[in-house]
Amino acid sequence: MIDLNTAAEQIWLATQADCPDISLEVLPETDSTNTQLLARGRAGDTAPMLLAAHHQTAGRGRHGRQWIARAGDSLTFSLGLPLDLDQVPGGGSALSLAVGLAIAEALDVGLASLQGPASAPITLKWPNDLWWQQRKLGGILIEATPAPGLSAGQRWVVIGVGINLRPQHAPEAPSLEHTCLQDISPVPLTAGQVWTWIAPSLLRAVLRFATEGFAPLQAAYAQRDALAGQEVNLWQGAAHNALLRGAPTDTGRAYSVDKQGALLVHTDAGLQRWTTGDVSVRLAAPSSPPSPTLPA
Repeated sequence: MIDLNTAAEQIWLATQADCPDISLEVLPETDSTNTQLLARGRAGDTAPMLLAAHHQTAGRGRHGRQWIARAGDSLTFSLGLPLDLDQVPGGGSALSLAVGLAIAEALDVGLASLQGPASAPITLKWPNDLWWQQRKLGGILIEATPAPGLSAGQRWVVIGVGINLRPQHAPEAPSLEHTCLQDISPVPLTAGQVWTWIAPSLLRAVLRFATEGFAPLQAAYAQRDALAGQEVNLWQGAAHNALLRGAPTDTGRAYSVDKQGALLVHTDAGLQRWTTGDVSVRLAAPSSPPSPTLPA
């Protein structure tokens, strides 16, 4: 708690120029920082807020999946603020991509400041996962709700972030699907230290996205795109909603994303385009990706 509270003071100072009315709060334990901020917004408390928790008892991921970790093993926090996503240039559906890019860039800068050999860059798995060496390092969950007192078109948008700090499993049984900052950093990292790295960058990225959209970020995202050039399996419709049960509904080779953040995959039916929420995607057989040519 001392670590996170100290970090909150540093973040507050670092974000005043971008958002003078932002507040920060740290909870020793809660069900989910997203759940807490959604409830506050629905109650009319819609001033921008960063909320972190030392321990989440019911963290959530995409499609209602649980985010399970022992206290201290993860950094879990949420950013809540009013946004009119319908007015974002090019559309607001790419917010999770802009968020992921900002966090990946901030983590790489933070890791580079430490003594030790350079590590491979953190990559992004469309639409909302942070990867390192094709294993999940963290995730993003974005939720929105109407709230009293907001301007026409605005909704209370809550951006939840979870970053693995330490292994989720015993060292003798490492996960093949997940990784953590302990695997990357040459020195131990605390939740507060990592929070100070990413929270100011996250806030600035969201405010910039609201006025500029995703198009200015497309090239930077492509440099970190973990799916580009890879064979992928796709689940749509009922299979997508059933958490990837059964055979994929389609397969193909991923390109990258377009200027609206939509996923581009070349299938037997040609080049297909999906936006966030339409499809779930998994690597089929990882390979060395070629440099994709991005459609305009």
